[in-house]
Amino acid sequence: MDIEIKRQNRIKKLFQKLHSKSEDILFSIISKLPEKLVPPPLMEWLGRYIDRRIQQTKQQIVKSRWRQGSLEKALSDISLK
Repeated sequence: MDIEIKRQNRIKKLFQKLHSKSEDILFSIISKLPEKLVPPPLMEWLGRYIDRRIQQTKQQIVKSRWRQGSLEKALSDISLK
């Protein structure tokens, strides 16, 4: 298997963070509005936004559990030596 490690593009990463923060801000503003004032396309966007954030949170939970398990295994290996 041939794997090449590439450096992350800092500008792309910056724009991704800006996009994520702007979505968060827009979500917080829209969520404070009464439902009658929010047009249907924005409601659909809110649904997709919430689904995506839930999926990201689930992925973070899985990653942290794997990391915790590997750290506990390393700790037990160190304590056995």
